[in-house]
Amino acid sequence: MNSPPLSYVEMQKYIKRATFPIQIMEVDSESEADDSRSKLENFKYYTSLVLGTLCIVCIFAFLFLVPFVLDPAISTLNHEFVDEAVTCKATSVLVRHGKSNCKWSSCREGCTMDMYMCYQVRVQYADIPWVNGTLVEEVPEHMWLDLTRFDDKENATRSDTPLLVNIKGCGYPPDINCKAFAIKYDNISDLGETFPCHYSRVNRWIVLEHYSFTENLGNIFASVGIPNGLFSVSLLVLLYWYCPYCQARCRRYEEQMDHGDGEGDGLEKDLDRFDGIDDEPREFDGLAL
Repeated sequence: MNSPPLSYVEMQKYIKRATFPIQIMEVDSESEADDSRSKLENFKYYTSLVLGTLCIVCIFAFLFLVPFVLDPAISTLNHEFVDEAVTCKATSVLVRHGKSNCKWSSCREGCTMDMYMCYQVRVQYADIPWVNGTLVEEVPEHMWLDLTRFDDKENATRSDTPLLVNIKGCGYPPDINCKAFAIKYDNISDLGETFPCHYSRVNRWIVLEHYSFTENLGNIFASVGIPNGLFSVSLLVLLYWYCPYCQARCRRYEEQMDHGDGEGDGLEKDLDRFDGIDDEPREFDGLAL
């Protein structure tokens, strides 16, 4: 038995009951999309904050490294110090006080402050490889290099030369301890022992306590590469996120790639359609095709 037809009002109620679950699903999907979008925006915000701070820190770090690491390392390499340590002996170890007496210093804690106490170590060296345990008296006198010259800072003729803790003759604790530096070479001088040192091929009156070509080269690459590399990566990410021109270029490139893929898919569908057509004749309304 056929049921009576539904009225217009009943029909509307039926449609609402049928579509209500679909509306709930749409609201749920929209709320999930909003939540994911808010999480992504929060991640982008905090990441941008970190990257911006990192850019500023890298700029100041590089400016700090230029005078304290980069410039001394480049200057050291330019002086072409010998890689293999030669034999040195301490000729005098003095600790002087007063600004007028401290015109130079082998070691200074702080490179910008005025000197009111200075540690002055003067040496002579023989251009022979240093051997541990060698005494000064074991080296023939003619092997010691003649370094006689008029020293402008001392205002006198000297046959020795200053020993520097580094190319600048200064540094900062804990790497540089000038008191321990003076005590060390004072004890070596009292015992009559030799010690290793490195002289410059460019200026033989410049002598360093320690020298390493790889260490100075590593300092140059590290002080230039690390802060500049982090700055560049952070800046590129921020430009990609917030530069409208960069976003437009990237979006245009993606659209071109998607358009090319779409054309390829359409061509494959056409070929599949033609492959499905067989060669056998078929009848349609009594007519053979």
